[in-house]
Amino acid sequence: MIALYLLILVDSISATVIIPLLGPLLIEPATLVFLPDASLPLRNFVSGLLVAVYVFLMLYMAPVLGRLSDQWGRRPILLLCGAGVLLGNVLAGLAIDLHSLPLLFLGRLIGGATAAAQPTAQAALVDTGSNKARLLSYSMLFSSLGFVLGPVVASGLSTISYAAPLYLCTLLTLVALVLLLNSYREEAKPGRRVDWSSISIWEGVRCFREAASDGAVRGILGGFLLMQVAWGSFFVFVSVYLMEAPGLRLSLPQVGAFMSIMGIGFCVSNGLVQPALAERFGMRTLAVAGLGLTAAMMVLCLVLGSAYQEYAAALIAGITVNIAYPSIVTMLSDRVAPERQGWILGMVGSAAAMGWGISSVISGALGGLGHALPVMLAAALMAAAALAMTVAGAGWQSAGAPG
Repeated sequence: MIALYLLILVDSISATVIIPLLGPLLIEPATLVFLPDASLPLRNFVSGLLVAVYVFLMLYMAPVLGRLSDQWGRRPILLLCGAGVLLGNVLAGLAIDLHSLPLLFLGRLIGGATAAAQPTAQAALVDTGSNKARLLSYSMLFSSLGFVLGPVVASGLSTISYAAPLYLCTLLTLVALVLLLNSYREEAKPGRRVDWSSISIWEGVRCFREAASDGAVRGILGGFLLMQVAWGSFFVFVSVYLMEAPGLRLSLPQVGAFMSIMGIGFCVSNGLVQPALAERFGMRTLAVAGLGLTAAMMVLCLVLGSAYQEYAAALIAGITVNIAYPSIVTMLSDRVAPERQGWILGMVGSAAAMGWGISSVISGALGGLGHALPVMLAAALMAAAALAMTVAGAGWQSAGAPG
């Protein structure tokens, strides 16, 4: 299990390490690396597009790789994903050193196309037959640790060079791959073969059509999608807001601290708070409460006036959003048979990617009109997700699952 958790950790670090760097690379006039002669709205749009290409590739490929892992096996897909993450990090680091925006986009494309390590590793954990809710929560704990370490690595090593964080991620990914090769073995299943006719490159879209045939899944997935649009808008653009908002003007190390404290909230929630609450409350209750409280914290971030107050809001938001996330994933996982766990968890990754892709494009455009607008949009959408999950959760309960 250690190899699976480590790969989840490295995948999360690699996905988040570039987020705090987008401001200095594309927004801040004093540190611009790309598009120095472009207007601020265009640079904001490109910043959002760099996130969008990653998540839109993940949208299409996560369910494809998830279904492949159900048929071919978890191990080869995990190795493929790890190799893609490694190559994406190498290309992104070289792109920054060479001031090559096309190379940076290529690195993001490759990283996004193979960004299914987390759902595939989660499916491998579920295969063990132990406590599903606890294993999923612990897997999200390691993912959350990545959200803590990603901004720390970015802010710490950026004093050396903006490419240094990507090169460290390359090294960490290599370590994870070696450990996976040497220590992870899955149970052999005689007769297993890949049914290529059941797998399509359009799986990321087709999976939503399939889910639409089940009312409970449709509602839960719709609420989850709204949540991801909201969280993507907030997570990607709150750093720019904090650096540009009058009265705040946080430095890059302070923004890194904000993101890291939020990641600590993720860890506290996934390791302690959510598992404890799950013993006493239903998944629907936790999902609705977590989403509603997260929306409130987003609003607070817009009205608070000091770095320390923002840090406190970040900690609470990190806890509340990760009360909701594993609760929703558990609800969806319980809907399918064991042999389809790779598919359903890949579909969760696809929905998350779609949400982040939509949020990146919309919020990137809005960012050129005002740095607070993406955060305001995020709060409104998170509140809408809480309302949607109230209805979806009611449908889930009526289907006979615990609520």
